[in-house]
Amino acid sequence: MPAAAIAAPTRRSTSRLIGLSAAAGMSLAAVLGALVSMQLGATGLDLRAGSVLQPAAAAAAALRTKGMAAPIKVKAEPAAPVEAKVEAAAAQVVAVEDRADATLDRSAVIPIPDGIITLPASFSSADGAYDLVVHFHGINDVVQAGFERAGLNAVVMIINMGISSAAYETRFSIRSYLPVLLARTQAALEARGLRDARLRRVALSAFSAGYGAVRGLLNQPGFADKVDAVLLLDGIHTGYMPLDHSLDMERLKPFGRFAEQAATGKKLMSITHSEITPVGDYAGTHESTDALLKLAGAQRAPGAGADAQAVYELSGTASEAKPRFVPLSEAHKGAFHVRGYAGTQKPDHVRHLTRMAETALPDLVRHWSETPAR
Repeated sequence: MPAAAIAAPTRRSTSRLIGLSAAAGMSLAAVLGALVSMQLGATGLDLRAGSVLQPAAAAAAALRTKGMAAPIKVKAEPAAPVEAKVEAAAAQVVAVEDRADATLDRSAVIPIPDGIITLPASFSSADGAYDLVVHFHGINDVVQAGFERAGLNAVVMIINMGISSAAYETRFSIRSYLPVLLARTQAALEARGLRDARLRRVALSAFSAGYGAVRGLLNQPGFADKVDAVLLLDGIHTGYMPLDHSLDMERLKPFGRFAEQAATGKKLMSITHSEITPVGDYAGTHESTDALLKLAGAQRAPGAGADAQAVYELSGTASEAKPRFVPLSEAHKGAFHVRGYAGTQKPDHVRHLTRMAETALPDLVRHWSETPAR
C-alpha cells in the first residue's frame, strides 16, 4: 500500500532569515513560524515520493527552540499522615549501589539493524525489569526528543526502513524478525550494565508509513497477545473494495481487534489523525480511524479548541499568526483514545510526530504508571 511521504525542503540561510526578520521588527514567535514554514513547505501532500525526515528535523528544531514541553498532569493522591509517608518511603528505598541500574551506561545510543536503542533520562530500573517501546518511522533525533519530553520510564527502540509502508509490513510479518531484535536489546542492556535485565511490557508506536510494521506484528496472534499498547500517529490506512468503494475491513482487522480490547481496558490504543486526503485510491487516517471507532463503540466529541502550545504560521504581523495544530475532535472509551487535528498539508502531517509528547505519549505514561505489569 502507498505510504505518506514528505518532499525535501529547499535549503536557505537560517541566519540570513533571522537577520532580515529582526530588521523588519518581527517577534521571535514570528521568526520561528517563518522557519517552520520555510523548512516544512506548504504544498499539497504527495504520498508517493519524497522524504519525511528533513522536515521532521526542522520542525523538531523549532519546537526545541521554543521549549515546547508540556507537563504531564498527575492525579493527586489523598493526604496521608507524615509518619505513614515516611515509613512508606523508607520501605521503598533501595540503596544506590544495590539498584540494578546502578552501573547502567547511558552515554550513547545502541546501534541495531535498521535502527537504534536509546535510554531516555526518565528510564530507571531498581530490579532489572524494563518496559520497551518499539517505534517505527521518524528521524531518530525527533523521536528521541519526544520520548525525553514525555518522561516515559521505558527503553525505546527506533526503526526506520524508508518511506514505504509495504517495506515495514513485509519485514515485520516475518515471525522471527522482531524476536531477534528483542534478543539484541536484552544483550545490549546487559552489556551496558543493567543487572538481571528482563523484558516486562511491550508497546508499538508508529508514525505515517510505520503503521505497516504494526499491522504485520498484530497479524501474528502469538505476538499480538504480548503487546500491551499501540500508538498510531497519523498513520493508519486501508484500501477500498472494487465493487462498492467501501473500506477494505480485512486490512483493518488487526487494528480492529486491538481497538476492541482497548475499549474494554485490556490494552491501550491511542490514535492521532489529520484531515489529509491521500493521493491514491485508498482511505485516509480520519476515515480509517472512523471504522475502528465503530468497531469499538466509541463516539467522537468536539475537540477542546486550539492547542495552547501550537506551532504558529506567519501571516502578516506576529499578532495575526494563527495556531496550526488545532484539535477538532476526540473519542475515549476505556483505554481507547482518538484525537483528530485540523490540517491537510505536509507540515500538518509531520506535526503528529513532532508533537507526540503532547498527544499520544501521555496516554502511555499514565497507562504504565497506573496499570501493574502482568
